[in-house]
Amino acid sequence: MRLTTLLALLTLSITANAQTIADYQQEAAENNPELKAKYQQYLSALEERPIVGTLSDPEVSFSYFIKPIETRIGPQQGRISISQMLPWFGTLASQRTASDLKAKAKFEAFQEERNQLFYQVEKTMLELYELEESIRIAEENRLILNSLVEISLRRYETDRASQVDVLRAQIEEEDLLIQIELLKDNREVLFQKMNELLNREKGAMIAIPDNLDETELANREALLAQVRQQNPALNRLRYQEEVSDEMKSLAKKQNKPGLMVGVDYIFTGETDMPNITDSGKDALMVMGGIRLPIFSNKNSARVQQAERNRQEAQYQLSSRENTLETELDASLRDYRDAMRRYELYDQKQIQRIQQAIDVMMEAYSSDSSDFEEILRMQRKQLEYQLKRIQAKTAQHIAEAYIEYLTGIHNVKEAGL
Repeated sequence: MRLTTLLALLTLSITANAQTIADYQQEAAENNPELKAKYQQYLSALEERPIVGTLSDPEVSFSYFIKPIETRIGPQQGRISISQMLPWFGTLASQRTASDLKAKAKFEAFQEERNQLFYQVEKTMLELYELEESIRIAEENRLILNSLVEISLRRYETDRASQVDVLRAQIEEEDLLIQIELLKDNREVLFQKMNELLNREKGAMIAIPDNLDETELANREALLAQVRQQNPALNRLRYQEEVSDEMKSLAKKQNKPGLMVGVDYIFTGETDMPNITDSGKDALMVMGGIRLPIFSNKNSARVQQAERNRQEAQYQLSSRENTLETELDASLRDYRDAMRRYELYDQKQIQRIQQAIDVMMEAYSSDSSDFEEILRMQRKQLEYQLKRIQAKTAQHIAEAYIEYLTGIHNVKEAGL
């Protein structure tokens, strides 16, 4: 029994560790309830096409003459009428086109939600990576502080250091322990957030990446072109503008007459008069009619309404393009700033502080160095090590947001 449980846990661990950020993004796309709701809205919009793109139902009526109408060939006893209203030429095609465009706009709204979800998953995983690395770095520094506590104790026991040195080292170590516990609590919160995005049970295992792959961004002009061409929010507004154009054309067609065609079948009884030709013969009558749009004000209002909606979509599109361009520039700024900070801490500051600590520790062994300064430099080293991992994470988060803006995770309708 224990062996079976161990093998199951090992398999689960291997499966979790094998999952990448892309795997978690795909899992979220398949399981997230909010995204499923957006996709159902799109599927619902697809069902509108056969509703609006077909003729209205024909009307069938039956009449029974309580007092038959006497005619030369016999009394008329009842009537069945069938009629069909036919809209102006092209009306149904315009309705189908408008319906298709509305569905496309719904699909772009789904894509926007999907890309936002992908960004949230990646951002959360990057934050988890930052916390995991921060905990590791803090634990390493705690061991160093612990060794400093032991060194100061040995020196204190041999009267080569004061008790103050021991207390200072112990204070620094305790402060760092509290910081580590906070980092661990923050990690648990992010685990919970990640499981929420994946629609998993609370406490499900999440595999944190061991390292982050380095990638190179395209230049600003290329990225801006991708944003304008692929961003789902912009595409949704473009489809809304096309919908308004089609609704305007449809409103003009509805201002045209409609044609009604129909057939009447009249039941006729036998006459009592002899030698009457066609006695009791039923009558068949073809009908035609025209729907006259004499109340043109409402159709004119529909045209104006569609035009207003088109202008609204244009203004929103222009505003959204400006906003996305600003967001792209801000993300590129954050990306470059994070890269510079990482290089500063990784290649200069941390190395310099380590050299300074080594010098002071050597001097401390000969009683010529201030122990408080050693602790301060050790604290500074931890600060720079944490800032280095924060800068690395910030660089990848900025890159992830740029991917969100450019619609790199877009999918095609036919692919769903």
